[in-house]
Amino acid sequence: MHHAWLLQGPRGIGKATLAFAFARHLVGARWTRQVERSASFDVEDPVLRQIASGAHPNVIHIQRGEADRGGGFKTQITVDEIRRLQGFFRATATPGWRVAILDPADDLNRNAANALLKILEEPPARSVFLITNHAPGRLLPTIRSRCRTLRIASLTSAALPAATRQLMPEAGGEDANAVAALARGSVRQALVLLQGGGVDVLREADRILDARQADWQAVHGLLDGLQQKGREAAFELFRDRLFDRLAEEATAAVEQGRARDGALLAAFSVAEQARSREAAAYNLDRKQTILSFLDRYLALRAGATI
Repeated sequence: MHHAWLLQGPRGIGKATLAFAFARHLVGARWTRQVERSASFDVEDPVLRQIASGAHPNVIHIQRGEADRGGGFKTQITVDEIRRLQGFFRATATPGWRVAILDPADDLNRNAANALLKILEEPPARSVFLITNHAPGRLLPTIRSRCRTLRIASLTSAALPAATRQLMPEAGGEDANAVAALARGSVRQALVLLQGGGVDVLREADRILDARQADWQAVHGLLDGLQQKGREAAFELFRDRLFDRLAEEATAAVEQGRARDGALLAAFSVAEQARSREAAAYNLDRKQTILSFLDRYLALRAGATI
């Protein structure tokens, strides 16, 4: 088996859940059932409990570390987190596979990505790296070249309501069905939509981008509301929707034979996502970041036939 796997697909469709299922299987957790294309593990299995608590000697989970101050998490996966991998593989482990889950690779800063590359170039014996990735373009080509890719599609609109109700039983049938189209195959996004007015946030994002002229008063009002404490998930949902719409518009332009517009939108999307990550890294004002994005987007659209 290849030592490194990229689990690629849209955000929130269960890539990390799948990675942990693979890890449980590789280190010997007990299956309880295997029906059609689904499987479950025995929740009383001590192996499962060790993995869940981060105490299993053969499984490590790398993600953004806790912020140095103020609570929450860092905005990037730093080289310090990758150094944990080096200690993990040097430590004594039980016989069998050793599994490293990195979730997601999109959060790696440059130093962390280079450190990961060195490990992937000379992987330890009987090691498996399960690396989730939302946007392939954010990864170093040298990291992609050392991994096998498992591409995972979004859930269908028919499957999403059932998956949502499994995780949020209190969501009624009508509610779960209503968010299926807006969630775009993402269980994570469906849950955010059901909790805290996410449906209204997405509709407002679409309205803002569909307008030929910005309603700045409405934009300021929306962003002021999203800046309130406890609405971090809704703010991220709004920001992600803006970038998703850019990707959709770029794809549509190319499909319609407007290659120049598609290239402009794609380049703009890459640049704006880099600006967004930089703003988060330096803790810049989130509202001003979005306002600047919208101003540049409208200027771009004025010069393109979109």
